[in-house]
Amino acid sequence: MSVVQTVLLFVVPPVALYLLIVLLVVGPKMARRPRYRAGQPWTYEPMWWTANPEGAGLAPAHDEPGADAASAAGRGGARGNW
Repeated sequence: MSVVQTVLLFVVPPVALYLLIVLLVVGPKMARRPRYRAGQPWTYEPMWWTANPEGAGLAPAHDEPGADAASAAGRGGARGNW
């Protein structure tokens, strides 16, 4: 048995198996689109009718007096008033 045959027999199949496992694990994550993170601009069309109040014939939403800087900058996130 030559060196080339030995390498083909004992190296190539395990490397191919490891690569297949890596592709099965990482492949689905790489195929998905990136997730939205809070604070990033929303580049998609509105999904709910309330996201576009002018389109629904409602009055546009206004910021309340005393709103925090995050809402004034147009950034998302959880907040509330007590």
